[in-house]
Amino acid sequence: MVKEYNFFLVKQGNSLTLIDTGLNTDDCWNSLQKTLKNHDFTLTDITRILLTHHHLDHIGLVNRIVSTHTITVYAHPYAILVLKRDKEYTKMRIEFFRKLQGDGMWGNQG
Repeated sequence: MVKEYNFFLVKQGNSLTLIDTGLNTDDCWNSLQKTLKNHDFTLTDITRILLTHHHLDHIGLVNRIVSTHTITVYAHPYAILVLKRDKEYTKMRIEFFRKLQGDGMWGNQG
């Protein structure tokens, strides 16, 4: 079985950027830790996180990582709404998909 995690590390000068954070799973967490260790880094060496978009396989570990040390997270405004679990944004998304399903765009669900 192939395992793939959506995170990338970029070292530039004295900064280490984590691009995306993968899934919120122990396997992904351990893979990030192993990747850092293999390159002589730790979580506290990460100077910033850049999230490309708000899918769960790209933002999964962000809360776990930022709980270890203060770090700046850069994200699209919609991703921030997802990360903060904004109630109005969540309601809008639920209504959007409810309408799609009601309009028959998802095919026969029964």
